[in-house]
Amino acid sequence: MIERMVLLGASGDLTSRLLMPAVSQLVEAEMLPPGLAIVGAADTDWSRDDFRQHIADGLEKHSTVTPAARDAVVAMLDYQAADVTRPEDVARLMGRERPDTLVYLALPQTLFEPVLTALAAAELRAGDAVAIEKPFGTDLASARHLNEILRLQLPEPTIFRIDHFLSSELVRRVLVLRFLNRIFEPVLNAVHVERVDISWLESLTLEGRASYYDRAGALKDMVQNHLMEAMALVLMEQPARVDADSVRDVRVEALRSVATPSAESMRRDTVRARYGAGTIGARQVPSYVDEPGVDPGRDTETYAALTLGVDRTRWAGVPFVLRSGKALAADTAEIAVHFRPLPRYLRDQWPGVEPNVLRIGLVEPYVRLGTTLNGPERTAEGRQLEAQSATPRFTPYANLILEMLRKDPMLFIRGDEAEEAWRIVDPVVRAWSAGEVPMQDYPAGQPPPISG
Repeated sequence: MIERMVLLGASGDLTSRLLMPAVSQLVEAEMLPPGLAIVGAADTDWSRDDFRQHIADGLEKHSTVTPAARDAVVAMLDYQAADVTRPEDVARLMGRERPDTLVYLALPQTLFEPVLTALAAAELRAGDAVAIEKPFGTDLASARHLNEILRLQLPEPTIFRIDHFLSSELVRRVLVLRFLNRIFEPVLNAVHVERVDISWLESLTLEGRASYYDRAGALKDMVQNHLMEAMALVLMEQPARVDADSVRDVRVEALRSVATPSAESMRRDTVRARYGAGTIGARQVPSYVDEPGVDPGRDTETYAALTLGVDRTRWAGVPFVLRSGKALAADTAEIAVHFRPLPRYLRDQWPGVEPNVLRIGLVEPYVRLGTTLNGPERTAEGRQLEAQSATPRFTPYANLILEMLRKDPMLFIRGDEAEEAWRIVDPVVRAWSAGEVPMQDYPAGQPPPISG
């Protein structure tokens, strides 16, 4: 296993809110390699004790592990102030006599290129690894450019492109359901399925994330990466083997089968909208454009819906609808497979029978199947059959950190996979930027628009 981590951008929110709590879970479970060292680096003028106190405060706020585990994490930490875009600073951080090292770019996307170039000068080895947070690029051209830098300048280390939706819990939930149960996989096709909805709808608003979200919007923040990967898990064929190459091969092929949206389909198949002032429960919510840090001139959407077709016989004619939005009445995060209605002669005899729907939780570990059972007096009634898998032991980031330390890339995005996701979304971004799809409005706490 990798025995050392270097966190670039260690003074940021990602490190204290997600990465260190994940590490503390692994410490408590005794899953980390003995003697793991973690070096934080940022342009903040801190001492090692300052950094340790910062992380200790974050663990107190964001972690539920024991005080002993928190103390053990803090004891692992070192810190070096550095400009991580300067090759000489990065070389100093890496050192020449070092164990295999995971370099984690907990940085804004705008710094990826200069930091990767600086890392190349540090002569990373085959035993090292580099972790890159999303978003991987801002469009297809930039994703290709980053991949070219990695291929030419960092050919030796393992590259981990992170999408925390591909944590082992969600991947196993979908793949075990599909491939270890005979009753589901044979009916997941165009003969039986009418449409597939993949939704991430939340009641949260900006929650202080305007500096990032107002530049990304719902389409790039959620649809282009997270929901696209969830779709790939539904579309992918059964891999030949359960290993990184086989699983990532079929995920990439799944995305390749998604048709590139046409210019003529934009108004019909995409929706962009922004929340206005409203009420969510007992909470009064201001209009998005009045949120602190928002620039109304950016015309950022807080709700995005995209309907996609699949160029594959198995799924021909079945729309996949990807939706993400903020400031809605309730939270919904799931894959919903809507089966076709029964033939008319059966519906005439059994009025009110609803089509079956298979729902798979993206966060909550549930599987729900809407079924029809016999009711009184020769009637039929709809019932939900529900099963829940065990509550996840670790957070997604804990799972991903463990896999990176083991150097297993199965749960991470491959370079061509990132490019395929941008290939699908790029035409939508261009059409929206050109004003070809109008921005709609919805009051906070109310349903978003359903069509363009």
